[in-house]
Amino acid sequence: MLVCLIIALILGQDADIRINLSLLILIIFGFIFFIQWFFVKRRNLELEKINVRAELDILKNQLNPHFYFNTLNNLYGLAKRKSDKTPEVIMKLSEIMRYVIYKGKESKVTIEDEVNYLENYLELQEIRINKTIDINFEKNISNIEALISPLLLITPVENAFKHGVDSLVNDAFIRIALQEIDNELIFEVKNNFDTDEHNKDSGIGLENLRKRLELLYRNNYTLEISINENDYVFKLKIHL
Repeated sequence: MLVCLIIALILGQDADIRINLSLLILIIFGFIFFIQWFFVKRRNLELEKINVRAELDILKNQLNPHFYFNTLNNLYGLAKRKSDKTPEVIMKLSEIMRYVIYKGKESKVTIEDEVNYLENYLELQEIRINKTIDINFEKNISNIEALISPLLLITPVENAFKHGVDSLVNDAFIRIALQEIDNELIFEVKNNFDTDEHNKDSGIGLENLRKRLELLYRNNYTLEISINENDYVFKLKIHL
């Protein structure tokens, strides 16, 4: 109906007025279409962010609970023996769980927070495992306040224990290096492993990590994994 009235109005005018009215109407309708497109585009972007956030939450919730069960079992054994290490284990475990529950919900945390989490994890693992392990964690961080998505660095460290240390009777080692310079983070984990046990149920955590990296950093990261005889090397670079 409105279109018919507009056409009748245009046809009732002389040529110059018809042209001007036509141009004005085109501009008005173009503006209306642009506004509609803008709001639809913004709504789609908001929905995309919601979907990405939901997918990230699902991936975070899939973090391996194997460590917690083992630590609780170990804690039970220490308590039965009335070991002096029991309070320390309880404290370290509570700090780790607090980080996962509270900091894990945040979109970004400082590198210092993530490093503290890794160090607590390593100390608990050393208490849990009743054998000598050569663990070295080197850090070269120019800005401890630089931000990173939480719980990104734990997966290769977990795998170094689960598929490396736990599979070896003797001479197990883990080398961890973390470097942050000019908002460029380089994280490397190297460990040895038993070749007979390697690749048994080892891909779920890494696949989870790849999905999170793709959602969070897209083209701003590289991930390299190499295997040389019985040494496994994980190397991640992220432009923060």
